[in-house]
Amino acid sequence: MYTKDEQIKQLEEQVEMERAVKNSEVELNKQFKERIEKLELHQETLIKINEQYANTIGILRARLKDLITKV
Repeated sequence: MYTKDEQIKQLEEQVEMERAVKNSEVELNKQFKERIEKLELHQETLIKINEQYANTIGILRARLKDLITKV
């Protein structure tokens, strides 16, 4: 059986461990949010690049069809 001081010490250690876990979870969540933000930026950039290429390809295909039909 634990004495009162031992129980207090054990509870203080438990609280400290829970605080450490919470702090590490907060830090991990921060890192996840930063990663998500970065991936969203990558996605937006790739969408813009794909749209530019699609527009260019559309223009070139139209020119090619015109050249083929003129020959």
